[in-house]
Amino acid sequence: MRSAAGGGGSSGGSTATLPAGVASQLWRYDSPLLRHLSTVAEAEVRLLCLLHSACSATPLSHRTDTCLCLQKPASDTILPPYELVKQRAAAAAAQGGGAEARPLLELWAGELARFDALMRNFRNSGAVKDQALALYVNSKLYAEAVPRFQEFLLAAMDPELCSALMQLQVRDDQQALFPYFAQFVLERYMADIKAYRDMIQTVDLRNPHQWFPVARALQRRIIYHAGPTNSGKTYNALQAMRSAQSGIYCGPLRLLAMEVYDTFNADGLYCNLITGQERRELPGAEHTACTVEMVNMQRRVDVAVIDEIQMIGDESRQELCCCPGICCRGWAWTRALMGAPANEVHLCGDGSALPLVRKICEEMGETLEVNTYDRFTTLEVEPGGLVGGYSAVQPGDCIVAFSRKDIYNIKQFIEQETKHRACVVYGALPPETRRQQAKLFNEPDNAYRVMVASDAVGMGLNLNIRRIIFHSVNKREGGKQVPVSVSMIKQIAGRAGRRSSQWPKGLATCLNPTDVPRLQEAIDVPLDQLVTPTAGLFPEFEHFEVFAGQRPDEPYSSLLGAFEREALLDSSYFFCKQDSVVQAAQLLGELGLSVKDMFSFCMAPASASDLRLAAALLHFATKYSKGLPVTLDISIPNRVPASTDELRHMEAAHQVAMLWLWLSYRFDPEVFPQREKVGGQ
Repeated sequence: MRSAAGGGGSSGGSTATLPAGVASQLWRYDSPLLRHLSTVAEAEVRLLCLLHSACSATPLSHRTDTCLCLQKPASDTILPPYELVKQRAAAAAAQGGGAEARPLLELWAGELARFDALMRNFRNSGAVKDQALALYVNSKLYAEAVPRFQEFLLAAMDPELCSALMQLQVRDDQQALFPYFAQFVLERYMADIKAYRDMIQTVDLRNPHQWFPVARALQRRIIYHAGPTNSGKTYNALQAMRSAQSGIYCGPLRLLAMEVYDTFNADGLYCNLITGQERRELPGAEHTACTVEMVNMQRRVDVAVIDEIQMIGDESRQELCCCPGICCRGWAWTRALMGAPANEVHLCGDGSALPLVRKICEEMGETLEVNTYDRFTTLEVEPGGLVGGYSAVQPGDCIVAFSRKDIYNIKQFIEQETKHRACVVYGALPPETRRQQAKLFNEPDNAYRVMVASDAVGMGLNLNIRRIIFHSVNKREGGKQVPVSVSMIKQIAGRAGRRSSQWPKGLATCLNPTDVPRLQEAIDVPLDQLVTPTAGLFPEFEHFEVFAGQRPDEPYSSLLGAFEREALLDSSYFFCKQDSVVQAAQLLGELGLSVKDMFSFCMAPASASDLRLAAALLHFATKYSKGLPVTLDISIPNRVPASTDELRHMEAAHQVAMLWLWLSYRFDPEVFPQREKVGGQ
């Protein structure tokens, strides 16, 4: 026999009934606590304890079956008011004398099993978890709160509550108990809920265009120049920049920014050069050529040109990254598109990003114009592959490989087996060396008539190429071989037979004849069938700073992962990979750097997988953390390399110097002294 302990009281007929069905007025849970939480948060929280936060603004006909407000109960079960249940739980706690609460009613074994089943169903319900999340009760807090809620109900159990619960069907308990649970967590866990809500606001990346108030204050005109390589799209965009009083060119490579810088200044139009590792600012210059990561979001100009806009969806192009240590660079194009403070923004690309850009422009409330272009010269595929292999290369040939090891091996083979000398171009080479190599290849009266290059050759370099030869149509990525994208194949192959070159048409083929069908298939794909579905995003430092402030005891490397897990993104965006940033944070985690300093060091162009660069980064950061001057103790040979080994040595020294220069522009000059001397090497 069970016995009822003293305390509690009758409900006095005051009840809260479940809604009769869909046609009923929607039952929204409200309380002074709920209104107080909104006041404390200093913003409209719109916490609906029965409805999902988005449900209140959604017509009934469009709501999903998972919304608790639409689930029609199978019975007219009546539960006591929450305040009465709360009083009974308090009475049980008082009778326990400060120890474990003494329930007002001991349940029979069958009733206890029934109650446990109801609570288990409640705890595991996806609908309940979704509704709890609308209250800013995350999974960690939910796992803690539900057992406490179950103990609360057991402590408040009396014949009236027990009878109501036992009448509930398992499928009804979610809707019936959630108002109780909502009030319970609002009372017991308000501080946790508010902290999580504040954190959610920090990681809410769903409206990234609002990060750039200067650009939003302008009524910008966006012009998309869509066309294949060798169609004049970038030329026309740069003509608009030349004609403007002020302008900025944002390119994917330092080498391209330097080309614009050189060309403008040679024509008498003063132009600055800004990259992650160098600044060349001329008195009176109102035009700037920069790498896309370096666009100034505060300096208003008349015209901005953003080259290779299709890279807004880039997820993997680490080699070409000239600034941050993030594995993919799509975020930089997203940032430039949304934030460039220009009256006119000219976008140049192959057209694959046009639907995405159109959607982003609509979100920004800005107009979009589209200019389309056709290729000036024809591009043909040689069907038999490279007959005779690399022994059969001819003047004007450019072999494209996707690893430095292959590039050097091919160069060595050509120079040993043919009469030709081979130039090399790839992303990690010093810019001056790449310029020298390109100049050698373009000059007709020397032995350097063959080039071996990485996919960097596809990024707008003006080279006198007759034929592109793909070493392979696959490349290694993430530890495995993956096909080169259709867009990249078209981009690279299109470098052959440019209008400004000596060749009347372009040719493309592959070393292996079995790769040629893949090449032909890619080139035959119409440009309007290429789609860049999403744009990359990476948060600004201010996001990390606030997020870190909410988790003061968490290591920086864990903060980065936590931010990515918690981040809220619109379906048009993806969170850019940050593996090298996390690795750098793990490497530097014991130095006691501030959040801002750690952010700067981790974003530096130094992959932890490159042991030499990782050691240099650790060395620089260690000296900085000790308050010592961070000096560069290596020198870079100032001559054209005479051998492959010398080229590799120069490349290694240059990368360390570029890392130092990159850091020097983000810290006080006194900390990184003699920048001009290092930059002049």
